[in-house]
Amino acid sequence: MPIGKFIEFAHEVGADGIEILDAFLYAPGVVRDHLPSQEVLDVFVAEASEALLRTGLAVHAVSVTNDFNFEDSARLKVEREKIQLGIDLAKKFSAPAVRVFSGNPTSSDGVDMVRYRAIDALKDLAVQGVTLALENHGAVFATPGRLLSMLEPLEGRNVGLCFDVGNFLLADIDAVSAASELPLPALIHVKDFRLDEAGPYRSSRGKVYGGCRLGEGVVPLRETLNVLLDRLDGQPICLDIELECGDDGIEATRHAVKWLRELLSARP
Repeated sequence: MPIGKFIEFAHEVGADGIEILDAFLYAPGVVRDHLPSQEVLDVFVAEASEALLRTGLAVHAVSVTNDFNFEDSARLKVEREKIQLGIDLAKKFSAPAVRVFSGNPTSSDGVDMVRYRAIDALKDLAVQGVTLALENHGAVFATPGRLLSMLEPLEGRNVGLCFDVGNFLLADIDAVSAASELPLPALIHVKDFRLDEAGPYRSSRGKVYGGCRLGEGVVPLRETLNVLLDRLDGQPICLDIELECGDDGIEATRHAVKWLRELLSARP
């Protein structure tokens, strides 16, 4: 879906704003081992700017799909440059945060190297007035301990947490406990999963899940969000809908906006 149509759809379903994914800058199925051309960027910015002005929506965050699980120095340079591109886009659209990843290694040595690379990159890049929100993504770096092992060395810098409620389920972590234990998030991702033997997602303990509409799965969304919002105590936070519903994605998004608004309106 082109960025202009995406923004129009977000406006139609009643969202307050959007999270820009760098996926919009690449053709479907293309390996993102390079940066988009300046021509692609210029067209994207122009189309997004026009749609945002027309709809009155804001950009809440920019999401970058970087990955430090590479040995090649040239590829690691590209992964850093992706984050810088996200920062540049966030500044362009006055977004407060850029969602970033660490990586998804498969060996113990890989875990340490990805952690060091992520810390090193975020330390260098988190000096530009935009919060780099590290997402709990992948089975390794979706545990509170692993997240803290990256966040704590970066304390005092412009690095925070993107708290993805559904991803904790895939790491077999209780999201409610994580909401109490981890630092306050800079960004929240909301999605749901249900047990599904034919599903595409496998947890660290081998449970198989498929995506579903908010509130219809086994992710403790309501309880986790209430803990996070209570701790935030009125501080502004973006709740970004991130669904894995396939062909049901459009209607599932309409349902998700309604579900979240009902949850928020029921809070004291």
